[in-house]
Amino acid sequence: MENKNGENYSFETAQYISKDGINGESEPSKKDYYYFGVGRTQIIDFYISNSAKTKITMTLYDSERNIIKVISEEIENENNNFIQIMKGIYFEHNDMTASTLPKYYITIESEEKTEYSLILQKREYKESDEKEPNDKIGNAQIIEVNSENRLYTIEGYYSQIYNPALTSGDLKNMEIDAYKITNNSFNTYSISIELSGVPSIDANIRLYGSKGNWITIKDINNIGDGETIDKLILPPYSSYYFVLTASNSVLNIPYRLSVIAKPYDKYTENEPNNKPEEAQTIEFRKTYKGAIDYPFDRDYFTFNIPIQSSVKFQYFLIDSQAVNISFSNDILGKIITMPQTDDERIFSLSQGKYYLIFERDLTKEGWQKGISKARNYEFNLSVSNEMSMDYNYGYYDELPKSNKNTDEYDYYYYYDNEENEKFEENLESNFNNTNDIIILKEEDYNSDYYYYYEDNENENDTYYYEN
Repeated sequence: MENKNGENYSFETAQYISKDGINGESEPSKKDYYYFGVGRTQIIDFYISNSAKTKITMTLYDSERNIIKVISEEIENENNNFIQIMKGIYFEHNDMTASTLPKYYITIESEEKTEYSLILQKREYKESDEKEPNDKIGNAQIIEVNSENRLYTIEGYYSQIYNPALTSGDLKNMEIDAYKITNNSFNTYSISIELSGVPSIDANIRLYGSKGNWITIKDINNIGDGETIDKLILPPYSSYYFVLTASNSVLNIPYRLSVIAKPYDKYTENEPNNKPEEAQTIEFRKTYKGAIDYPFDRDYFTFNIPIQSSVKFQYFLIDSQAVNISFSNDILGKIITMPQTDDERIFSLSQGKYYLIFERDLTKEGWQKGISKARNYEFNLSVSNEMSMDYNYGYYDELPKSNKNTDEYDYYYYYDNEENEKFEENLESNFNNTNDIIILKEEDYNSDYYYYYEDNENENDTYYYEN
């Protein structure tokens, strides 16, 4: 430690901190100015203590004299001294010589004359360290995902320190920690974000898109419990931001943040899928698994019907029957509502784009913070062309004859039906006999673009479908 050495009341006369700290005395209405240099990548914790039980404010500035952090809260230690703590400030390595190192400034001020001690506790940076300042999305700490089944861990702090530059929104004057998950590879990952539970803290996770657009907030657990965002799909060369906040006042309480990269499973519900533009595209005859994770969670899935078809929908509500299931269309809105029980339903849909929506029925099963759990479900969707323009609402082994002069019957042909395979093998002859029957490939049902074209030069109609 060294002593304050004189009139250091401006940036120009700031005193250099050459050792581990300063013993000084503050004057009312005056600020003491100090500076230090950083020659290697490191973490610095700043401590201020005084015995007069007088409030002291410390402000940290960068080399351009812009405010980095402010600390003014105090706690009383075992020796009845009041201490302020600014932890985990990250300083990047540079190759400058000691005489040309960029300067970082500190100011100390108090309402009364008081003696104080300022300590800079330095240590080497570790990959698991939180990098303060990360108080807004623009300063988010980057977590780069580059392999499956890997755990990325951050050791951080909930603190009363805040960035005064954050002047709007409900996060104003609140200490927040912002992070950015990024994927700079060709791989797709399923990401889980797990925030540890901390005594006396009611924390939440706020999720944002790559452009800072709001996605959702996870705050379903009580004080002392952690929070989790699961099934977050991270496509190639994409990113998400998320922010940790605490709803109650805290002072330098440590937390652990875990980001887990898992193998991507396209048949598991992929977040975010809370609105139509985020809907997950369905493949037919595949079983999907999902969950309603929080009270206002909605899961959207989407599929295309190129021509009027019959749809078979099988679903299983695993944990609770209080789940609303519906089908909607951009033009018609909600068109079908399913019973709140395991079921199998068959219905007819005309050409268009459709959404399958799962959401919790809060009128039957209210949500209690810290008590209510996720509600899991499974479903399978299959589709069949409807023959001879006779759009029945059921699947039958035999339908009325389409031609009174033949013994042929109209059938619904599933993709997994042996009859369907025979039909496709004899497509040309069948088409000539019943040219109102169109057999589509499975991928045609998932295509976004399709059209009908009639060639007048040919005797028969010709149909084209594009992916």
